[in-house]
Amino acid sequence: MYPEKNKFFKHIDFIILDILCMEVSFIIAYFIRHRNFSLFNQSTYRSILIILLIANIFSCYFLDSMKDVLKRPKQLDFYSTVKQVLVTTIILISYIFLTKISDDISRNTIVLFPFIYLVLSFITRLIFKSILVKSFKQKASRNMIIVASKTNAARLINDIQDSVNDIFIKGVIDIEKDSADGSDNVLSIPIVAGLNDATRYLQTEYVDEVLVSGEGSSITDLIQKISLMGIVLHIELPEKYDFITANNKLFVDNIYDINVITSTVNTINPVQLIIKRIVDIVFGIFGTIATIIFAIIIGPIIKLKSKGPIFFMQDRVGKNGKIFKMIKFRSMVVDADELKEKYKAQNENKDGLMFKMTNDPRVIPGIGEFIRKTSIDEFPQFINVLKGEMSVVGTRPPTIDEWEKYDLHHRARLAIKPGITGLWQVSGRSDIKDFEDVVKLDTKYIKTFSLWQDFSIILKTIKVVLNKEGAR
Repeated sequence: MYPEKNKFFKHIDFIILDILCMEVSFIIAYFIRHRNFSLFNQSTYRSILIILLIANIFSCYFLDSMKDVLKRPKQLDFYSTVKQVLVTTIILISYIFLTKISDDISRNTIVLFPFIYLVLSFITRLIFKSILVKSFKQKASRNMIIVASKTNAARLINDIQDSVNDIFIKGVIDIEKDSADGSDNVLSIPIVAGLNDATRYLQTEYVDEVLVSGEGSSITDLIQKISLMGIVLHIELPEKYDFITANNKLFVDNIYDINVITSTVNTINPVQLIIKRIVDIVFGIFGTIATIIFAIIIGPIIKLKSKGPIFFMQDRVGKNGKIFKMIKFRSMVVDADELKEKYKAQNENKDGLMFKMTNDPRVIPGIGEFIRKTSIDEFPQFINVLKGEMSVVGTRPPTIDEWEKYDLHHRARLAIKPGITGLWQVSGRSDIKDFEDVVKLDTKYIKTFSLWQDFSIILKTIKVVLNKEGAR
C-alpha cells in the first residue's frame, strides 16, 4: 500500500459538527440525570468533556469516519456513526477506569450518553448533508468545460452529475469537430466549440475548470494553451491505461520535482500507519513476554519429544518480496522440510502454492499437535512484529518455494507487511483449500483496509483460537 497525503481536513465541517453533537449529548445526559448544568463547575466532568474531544478526533482518524460522507447511503452512514460512538465511548470508559474516578461519575449519565450521541449525530449528519446537497444543486460554485468526443463527454457528464458535487457543466468542446455554434448538445449540455475555436472560447468565457479526455497532437497543443491561461486543468487518464484503474487506486503525485501518475492497490494515511505500528509494538511486547513464558513451559517438552531446537526459523517472503526469517515454536520433526517432498502427493492444495495436509505425520506427537491447535506455535512471531518484519494483522507470508510458483496476480497479496493473523485466518483458516480463495481474501483485506477492520480481525482471531476453529 502507498502512504497517502493527509485528507483529514477534507470534511472538517462534518468533524466539527460531530464534536458538537457529542459534547451536547453528554451535557444532555448529565441534565437528564441531575436536572441542572452544574457539570461545568466540576473539574471531573470538565476533564471528561476534554477527553471526549480527544477521543472523537482520534476515532475519526482511526475509523476514517467521514470517508465519502457526502456520497454514501443512509445505511452506511448509520453504520459509520455506530462505530464512531462505540469507539468514543470505549475510550471514555477506559479513561474513567484508568483514572479511578468512577465514584465521582454518574453511571446513568455514562449509559445515556452513547444513545443520545448516536441519535443526535446521525440525524444531524443527514440534515447537514441534505442542506449541502441542496446548496450544491442550487448554486454550483465551479464552472466546468468538458473537452472530449461526444461519446466520452456523455460518459463524463453522467459520472459527474451522478455524484454529489458543486460542479456546473457549462459546455462541451467536441474534439471531433473543427468548430461549433452552440446548436448541438450532449445530454442537454451545449457543444460550445470545436478544436479550432476552443482556445478563443476559453479565453473569453467564464470558465473555472476544464476536464480533458482524449489523445493526439491537437489535444496536447490545446492542453498547453489551457495551462498558459491559468485555468484549472484535469486530464483523464488515456484509455491505454484503463487496465490500471480497473483494480488500482490512481492519483497524481510527485517524486521530488517529477510529476507522476501513481497506481497502487490501496493507500494508507500517515496517522493510520502510525497507529497500526503502535498497535504492533504494544502487541509485540506482550506477545514476546508470552513467548518467553511459553518457552520455559513447553520448551523442555519439545526437546524431550523431538531432538532439535525449540524454535523453528524459516526464510519467508515479506512485503514486496523482502526475505526475512520467521520464528515459530517447533511443532514438527527437524527434517520436516525435506519430508514435505515425500508427502507432496497428499497435499490438499493441488496447485502447490500452499502445503496443507490433514493429520500431517511430520507433526511431533502430543506437544506438536497441542501447540498447533492452540496456536501457541505462532507466538514467537511477535518478535518479528517488534522488529517490523511483520504486523499483527496482514497476509500470511509464503515460503520461498511457494513464492517462486506465484502468478502475477498472486504477488498483490504481499503489497503490505505479512501478519500473524488476517482475513483468511478468521474466514476458515485451514478449511480453505483453494489458494485462489486465499488470494481473494487477502486482496480484499488490502483494498478495504481500515484500522476498524484490523480491530475486528483481532477480536475474531481470539474467538477462532479459543474455539479451535479450523486449527492447523
